[in-house]
Amino acid sequence: MNIKQTYERYKRKKILNLLLNTEPAKIIAMGEKMAIPAFRRAATRMPAYKKILNDHKVDIAKIRSVADFAKLPILSKKTLFPLFDIEELCMDGDLSVIQGAMTSSGFSGIYSFGINTPQNYKTIAMSIDMGLQANFDIDHKKTFFINALPMGVKVRTSLPLAETSVRDDMVLALLKKISPKFTQTIILSDPHFIKKIVDTGNAQKIDWEKLGVSFVLGEDWFSESFRTYLAEETGLDLDKPNGRLIGTTMGVAELDLNIFHEGFETIQIRRAAVTDKKLREALFGQDAELVPIIFHYYPHRTYMEAVPEKSDDQELVFSMLSQEMAIPLIRYNSGDKGKLMTHTELAKILTECGYERFIPKLKLPIVCVWGRKDRCLIANGVKIYPEIIKQGLYENTTVARTITGHFFLSNETDPQMEIQLRKDIALKNITDLDERIKKALSQYKLPDMKIIIYPYADYPHAMELDYEKKFNNL
Repeated sequence: MNIKQTYERYKRKKILNLLLNTEPAKIIAMGEKMAIPAFRRAATRMPAYKKILNDHKVDIAKIRSVADFAKLPILSKKTLFPLFDIEELCMDGDLSVIQGAMTSSGFSGIYSFGINTPQNYKTIAMSIDMGLQANFDIDHKKTFFINALPMGVKVRTSLPLAETSVRDDMVLALLKKISPKFTQTIILSDPHFIKKIVDTGNAQKIDWEKLGVSFVLGEDWFSESFRTYLAEETGLDLDKPNGRLIGTTMGVAELDLNIFHEGFETIQIRRAAVTDKKLREALFGQDAELVPIIFHYYPHRTYMEAVPEKSDDQELVFSMLSQEMAIPLIRYNSGDKGKLMTHTELAKILTECGYERFIPKLKLPIVCVWGRKDRCLIANGVKIYPEIIKQGLYENTTVARTITGHFFLSNETDPQMEIQLRKDIALKNITDLDERIKKALSQYKLPDMKIIIYPYADYPHAMELDYEKKFNNL
């Protein structure tokens, strides 16, 4: 190792020790203490935010506490990016600090933008490596990283890195030629493309275990049944600590690419909540069916709120605290349905339900994410969320092995679901797939749905499956 690598390892170790040994309340207090200065920076230096505060008649001098902060206007993609010039969104109206720009997926019909500075990139790299160290021990395992996210989504890390975009042939070629030279390989991509890599890799006899392959899923929500499917298909033991891992991270293009990440314990909690109704309802409320993804987050980087307070239907609101942010968004609603929980609250519930062994070692607070709040089909007064369909589809391995994962919900009075088969699966060889799907979904409170199964090329909602974009299920 050179001096720079040694210093980076030292910093990671020091920060991890802090997060392992500091009282949870003190970690949360760090973020609360930083929220007001972050607000004042944005309020005085970001032209667009100045105008918004003026329109809402906010007196900057009177925002002095967390309670005052909670009264500030909530921002969103539609109230910012279509209405303001990009320079108005930057600190001091200065775009010259830009080293890189990034757009959101455009899935909502509106593009948002992230502007990164040289210092910002260094912080992102440190943040990503911190998460990788916490989950994969990259400081002690020779690690190769493959970024298979769509084109333009770059990863900042100190690890040896290949960036393939959504080319499964390139990923598999790297696994065969480069990965054997490393102790472990980590593949990052959208869940649906990870499935394609695994399905194609199995056809080519890839030995996932021998290569030490782990997966990090980003870009889209996935069910616990999907994780179980991937684990079964790649010979991965999800219950083995310090082993191979299937984890996820969550970012927002206009905020940061690595805001939340899972850990071994949060994965175990989610897996237990799927099968244990007592734990599930203790964590997420009575009659909870769908188990959210359970993440760690860093209060000193992101101040989090869930609004409205004391509601069972909350949305996540982000305030970015770093002084390096070119676009310092304050109280920004991402549109994700979620819930916040302190480490202490989580530990209490786990202890009461007999899962004390899963109390996370990191003393970080928790954020639970169900997916987009407004993305559902309302059929005869019943909300059908794509996330519950994802949970059901992957509970049957036979079903999961035959589909691409793309489905489409439609018809508010006579709901139906259209499903796409994999390219190498012939419809004539599938005899009872629709019945298997209906059985998998019958355990959930869903209206009866007509199931239509299409061969790959006949699926009417995508002439060619495009992994560059998120799957549109509505």
